Amino acid sequence: MTLDSFLNLLLDSYTTMFIWLVALFVGCSFFEYLSPCNPGQTKWRKDIITDVLYYFVMPFFTRFVRLFFLAMGIYILFYNQPEMTIQKFLTSGYGPLAQLPIWLQAALIFIVSDFILYWTHRWFHGAKLWKYHAIHHSSPNVDWLSTYRFHPINVWFTFTLVDVCMLLVGFAPAAIAELSVFNTIYSAMVHANVSWTFGPFRTIFASPVFHRWHHTTQAEGMDKNFAPTFPLLDIMFGTFYMPKGRLPEAYGVNGSNIPDGFIGQIVWPFKQH
Repeated sequence: MTLDSFLNLLLDSYTTMFIWLVALFVGCSFFEYLSPCNPGQTKWRKDIITDVLYYFVMPFFTRFVRLFFLAMGIYILFYNQPEMTIQKFLTSGYGPLAQLPIWLQAALIFIVSDFILYWTHRWFHGAKLWKYHAIHHSSPNVDWLSTYRFHPINVWFTFTLVDVCMLLVGFAPAAIAELSVFNTIYSAMVHANVSWTFGPFRTIFASPVFHRWHHTTQAEGMDKNFAPTFPLLDIMFGTFYMPKGRLPEAYGVNGSNIPDGFIGQIVWPFKQH
């Protein structure tokens, strides 16, 4: 892949992101109006610009550049052979797993990565890493747009670990990229201000109420519901919490001095001792 083609990929990705921003705004706003979890929660909050900046700025460093350079590094270290060009590696991968259909590779990555993400999420709730993850919890108004409020250290560590594991075992980089649209939609859905519990499927797939209990400042929900997609992981490891007939009410970080602005939040963890 040449520099020009990579830059064109970035441009196309940003165009796609803008389209998704509009689509998510329309779709999520509609469902938040029909079935709000917290009816009094405002949509036009004072930190909305901060979350819009996260939506457009962070993916450049934490998604596109990260995956590209990880794939390049792994190709140079492990797969740089005459019959395997960088273009072929990026699109087709290398080894037995890469011979599977892209959709099946993406499905396997999705399942395995959920296990890794569960544990990295728990680690970031620990004392040493919490200051980076606290940024994601800092909004007192959790909604679909606050999905993207992540400190880069949090994202780099978490998803670099996932991507390296997937690339090293032989999955194609293209299969990892295939998941991006689904992850965008699903992540926005579970952060949306809606009262969905998924009823009989509440222990199978993460719902908005499931994840909102994770974001609550209420003591009963603290350090619960870490799984991105499959609550079965929380059930297995004793961190599932989703009481029937009750909804979380308060969000944010108790006793926090985290600033509202984008730059302030990026530098805030480095000021903590």
